[in-house]
Amino acid sequence: MSGPGRETTVGWALFLWDGRIGRRIFILGTLFWMMTNAAVIAFVTGQSDEQVAPGFLSLFLASASLSLLSLLMLGTKRLHDIGMPGVVAALLIMPAFSLIIFFVLCVWPSVEDDNRYGPGPDMRST
Repeated sequence: MSGPGRETTVGWALFLWDGRIGRRIFILGTLFWMMTNAAVIAFVTGQSDEQVAPGFLSLFLASASLSLLSLLMLGTKRLHDIGMPGVVAALLIMPAFSLIIFFVLCVWPSVEDDNRYGPGPDMRST
């Protein structure tokens, strides 16, 4: 799956724009951010009113911002995998389209051959 200059890592999958990812990595990355945000929300809301500090709000905002950026990157790579431009990933943050686009990205099959966005699924472009 990986060749020289095409290492697939968690950091690449979650935080870089280049390459293509398949359905499995897209779904696992999305589930990772859902669990991370759920844990942060549970931690922040579990504090008593006296203990709620600006630091907890900062923790929530940092987690939400990081996950939003990463989900846009995951969506872009998944769209590249099916041969579409990554700009369509912006629809993932629009409430009216987000669930529909997410479902499409989860079920649409990968283009097996190389395309203009890079080599086969789950590989970085050189």
